[in-house]
Amino acid sequence: MAHLTVTQGIEILILIGYGNTTRTQQGVCNLFNAKYPDNPITQSTVSKIESKFRETGDVKDLPKSGRPKITLDKKIDIVLSMEKNPQSTSTLVASENEVSQTTVLRILGKENYHLYKFQLVQELNEDNTDRRLQLLRHRALQNTETPDN
Repeated sequence: MAHLTVTQGIEILILIGYGNTTRTQQGVCNLFNAKYPDNPITQSTVSKIESKFRETGDVKDLPKSGRPKITLDKKIDIVLSMEKNPQSTSTLVASENEVSQTTVLRILGKENYHLYKFQLVQELNEDNTDRRLQLLRHRALQNTETPDN
């Protein structure tokens, strides 16, 4: 079925008519296609719109099933939360915005935010040179004490 606006769906119903002044579905199709040549429809489309109107009383599509989409406002709130407090965790941002942590991570990933935890891997101190020399002497001593096969 061609994607039609609600207005076009109503227009199709008007073209069909009512009572004794009804048109055939093919006739409605021809009239509609003459008016909207860029968005042609078939007789099947007219039939589906007519039956949808008889069943639901409306030409709008029924709401889709499944999990609701995250709104743009919610996405902006999540990104702004991280902008305001970069040390915040994804779990905290998720609970503040009432979404799952996975959703927060997915949204931030799409916005090129890369969350990571700062960890001290190696700290350079004044005595690093002394400790490195001590380690080398220890390893050299181990190599001289261990006989080769």
